[in-house]
Amino acid sequence: MPNCGRPTVLSQPLRSFPHSSAPLARPITIPGVLAVLAFFGCAFLLLPLAALATRVSWDTLGNTLLEPATQTLLDITLRSALYATIITVLIGVPMAIMLQRLRRGSQLVRVLILLPLAMPPVVAGLSLTALLGRRGITAPILNALELQFAFAFAGVVVAHIFIALPFVVITVDAALRQIDREVFDSAAGIGMSPWQVLWRITLPTLRSAIVTGTGLAFVRSLGEFGTTLTFAGSLPGTTRTMPIGIYLARETDPTDAYNLAAILILLALLVLLSTGIFAMRRIPKPVARTITDLDTDALRDLCAPTHPAPDITINGVTFRSGQVTALVGPNGSGKTTLLGRIGGRLTGGQVVLGDADVSALPPHRRGVVVVTQQPGLPPFATVAQALTMVTRDSDRSRRLLAASGLQELAGVRCDRLSGGQAAQVALVRGLAARPAVLLLDEPLAAVDSAAAHRWRTLLRAITPGRTTILVSHDPLEVASISKNIAVLDRGEVTAHDDASTIFRIPPNPFVATFTGRNRLMGTVHTTGKEFVTLHLDDVDHPSPITVTGIPDGPLCEGDQAIAVVEPLSLTLQLPEQVSEESARNHWPGRITSIEAHYNSGVGTNVIVDVGGTPVLCLVTAQSVTDLHLDVGSEVIISAKALNVMIFPQL
Repeated sequence: MPNCGRPTVLSQPLRSFPHSSAPLARPITIPGVLAVLAFFGCAFLLLPLAALATRVSWDTLGNTLLEPATQTLLDITLRSALYATIITVLIGVPMAIMLQRLRRGSQLVRVLILLPLAMPPVVAGLSLTALLGRRGITAPILNALELQFAFAFAGVVVAHIFIALPFVVITVDAALRQIDREVFDSAAGIGMSPWQVLWRITLPTLRSAIVTGTGLAFVRSLGEFGTTLTFAGSLPGTTRTMPIGIYLARETDPTDAYNLAAILILLALLVLLSTGIFAMRRIPKPVARTITDLDTDALRDLCAPTHPAPDITINGVTFRSGQVTALVGPNGSGKTTLLGRIGGRLTGGQVVLGDADVSALPPHRRGVVVVTQQPGLPPFATVAQALTMVTRDSDRSRRLLAASGLQELAGVRCDRLSGGQAAQVALVRGLAARPAVLLLDEPLAAVDSAAAHRWRTLLRAITPGRTTILVSHDPLEVASISKNIAVLDRGEVTAHDDASTIFRIPPNPFVATFTGRNRLMGTVHTTGKEFVTLHLDDVDHPSPITVTGIPDGPLCEGDQAIAVVEPLSLTLQLPEQVSEESARNHWPGRITSIEAHYNSGVGTNVIVDVGGTPVLCLVTAQSVTDLHLDVGSEVIISAKALNVMIFPQL
């Protein structure tokens, strides 16, 4: 049932509120020397243009523009630039996209693409002549096809393409490298084919870069001189462009040359301004948005899987169908890599869903949705549009937003969402695909605690009927959502059992720390009717350190065993103050860390090294003060045997 509490307002930074008078950002402070150099650079670029303007005969500029010779030059220049630009965009954008797909040699390819920019124009013209000239290496083929490029208008276009193509490729390639890879991965995960990703996400996201590259290519074509002259020549009415005309006029009529130069500069400036304005991303003014309560029942119905939930088997490990399995382990243990292999983002290992081996299938054909802590939303799209890419039904998208309490975000562009808002939208987007297999890699990491609680409630409600694997570093999240826990270490699943067993008997020190318990390994020394005593293994202490506790399972002398004790059950004393009391356990150690931890309800975490094993104690701040505890202090940890459980090693 939907919650009926008050709506929650997720605040954005101060600059997002329209009533704020604070600037959007503080200006960058730079050293005075840099400012002087920057000013010199600007002057160096602008002063020659200003000097050129003084030589232009502005009174006769209109007459020069209307002269038939000028019209012919403009016609050849504009047509060749237009054709060349169209072709460079048609082949340059795919080249930039394919560069992202190259696993090896991409940097070498980028260098080769940039090479025409570094070549002297005459050398570029000679290169084209060697390939496409009348005596070039392709001359027999071109003659058979009755094609001629050298000293022809087509040669002008080819020369412009050769010089302008790198501008498109490097501009689009740079933009592609700025896009979060998760945008494409999440799109494939929700079932979008490569062509759908290309047309609905990649190209719209690259719109500004493509427009900018187009403008640069067109302007570069307008000003191309040396390559064109060398390869296509200077035939009046055929290959003579404006730059060549300016060069020739400079020898006969300098005034006409300056006027033609002004016309060319004004034309280039007009193109650059036009493409710059068109490429500008109009970003709406951010405002605070209200996130209302979830309608759990409605979301469960709208996101119900359309296929039966399968088992997931990878490298011999099976995650049970229709259940939530938490994947825990230290940073770098391979949790994200494992999810990437199941979802098809990474290669390696055999992945079986139910009875089907999907190892060779691309991500969009696996029916596996991966939601990570990086939302991966298409930046250009509104929230409603991002959902409709999945649902293909705007009405269902609207109902999903309403049920998730995100209806006020419907018209907000995804790149204007706060981190918490984007995380919630990404989770709804993933669920909107109705996946039978759902992989969650810390999806609520950026969400505030109140919202995270609501989403955990939702996940508990919607996970039955789908196979879910959850990566989380939050023990509360794991305990509240997961039925099973798999422990990962160095890429291998080292333990896999129901959550209650894993929490009760931590299989390794990481899980003990994760669950907030202490785990001590030892060998059983003595057994009795009520208690068992073990000696800690591999301790750095002159005498054995014994642990006495209640056995849970059959234990015999010499068996390996695990002692588990809650940090709250431990007390700290100084060695000279140890009192005779009911506690059977007294473990000497040295404090290695003291840290305030107000969420614990006690106040201070104290970690004590007991013979090489870290033991966590939770004490009050007053105790730290009274005992004068500090890092390096020698202490005695006391624990009642009734509070220590000893399990056979699994």
